[in-house]
Amino acid sequence: MRSLLAASLVVFLGFLPAQANEALRTVARAKGWHTDYATARAEARRTGKPLFLVFRCEP
Repeated sequence: MRSLLAASLVVFLGFLPAQANEALRTVARAKGWHTDYATARAEARRTGKPLFLVFRCEP
């Protein structure tokens, strides 16, 4: 359930205006989520955990 909620939030981020998007990125960082691929990949390698990626188009 928790991972479904997290995935929904990440997908939802793609539909918000830039200002709200930045606020949610701050929250994501506080929860330990990464918004940078290289950082996330390094963390996944270090911990042995898989990556969950969301691709989206930003204007």
